[in-house]
Amino acid sequence: MNQSAKLFYVQVTQLNDADTFYANCLGMPTELKMGSEKGKGILVKADHNTNIFLSEQKNQYQTDRIVLTSDDCLEDYCRLKSRGVIFKNSPVYLSEGLSIEFSDPSGNRIILLEPRNYIED
Repeated sequence: MNQSAKLFYVQVTQLNDADTFYANCLGMPTELKMGSEKGKGILVKADHNTNIFLSEQKNQYQTDRIVLTSDDCLEDYCRLKSRGVIFKNSPVYLSEGLSIEFSDPSGNRIILLEPRNYIED
């Protein structure tokens, strides 16, 4: 797994809906943050190295594509599907590894990637 820290700034339509989705459907810890200039937002701790900052306001660094690594993409697919997450595709093999994609309630793309090395030693 990549050990460098990542922070994604993501604009959402409704903070409450986004908080519910990330906390309940995805099972990620969330924390309400209040900022003077940026207004309020929610910090999502996706994993030890990845955080997602959700805000209703635009941010110059924002993205609508979040790539998260997975240790077991198939297990995550089954677990999230049982929680009501609707996937855009079944798990697919890419040159980078096994991948699945879905969206949050605001339409931001979330890609789970289980990195795999297909080259035999």
